[in-house]
Amino acid sequence: MGVALFDAVLLIALIGAYLWYIRGDRSGRAPVDRITSYRRWMLRAPLAFGASALVALLLTGRWDAFAVLPPEFAPLIPGARRLAGFGDNVVHLKVAVLAGFAAGAVIGLGIAWWRAHRGQRQLMSGKFAALLPRTAGETGWTAALGITAAVVEELFFRLALPLFAASVTGSPLLSMTLATALFAYAHRYQGWAGVAASALVGVTLAILYLATGQLWFPMLVHALLNLNALVLRPLLVPVSSSDASRS
Repeated sequence: MGVALFDAVLLIALIGAYLWYIRGDRSGRAPVDRITSYRRWMLRAPLAFGASALVALLLTGRWDAFAVLPPEFAPLIPGARRLAGFGDNVVHLKVAVLAGFAAGAVIGLGIAWWRAHRGQRQLMSGKFAALLPRTAGETGWTAALGITAAVVEELFFRLALPLFAASVTGSPLLSMTLATALFAYAHRYQGWAGVAASALVGVTLAILYLATGQLWFPMLVHALLNLNALVLRPLLVPVSSSDASRS
């Protein structure tokens, strides 16, 4: 079997894993037992995204892609760095992103506290209030969920899926766009507002990956975003019954 054909087979397998995940994903519903929902997700997502990506990279001997940006993505680097606004200064970009995240998290917490103090509903970009923890036990699960999601989703949507799509189509831009669109659609349980927000996050993470050339950095940013939304904010500003009823 030729390399191109083998890559096409692996791309089909990755898309199949994605379809298997979204067909069985019921996380958007409000389960009676949220921990059961968390456990279901912790089983399905690592299998669909993490395991499929690792197997595809293993079968093609592309382990170097974990540490070095694949050459297939090289044409996208200049545009990503222009959009990031720091040129080739990757260190300054990382510092600015992390500082901006910290400032945004503090401002977001302040707004959430102020709205809760006034008895107003919390601002949410999607219908995911039913997933937010209400007990200490649930907080531990959401923390694990947020970190796991960051690792396996970045591995799948920022590396494996666009890499094999680029190999098959010859267009890294089309491939990264496709991966970002599928990433956004995987969050369809949050409603169209959540899909739009996820698309924006996906574009941002793709730019950070291409601009830095290091997969661990968008993984870190993704994990921080998840932990802020699923752990820190609910811990400091508990979810009210009126907010939960919106999901």
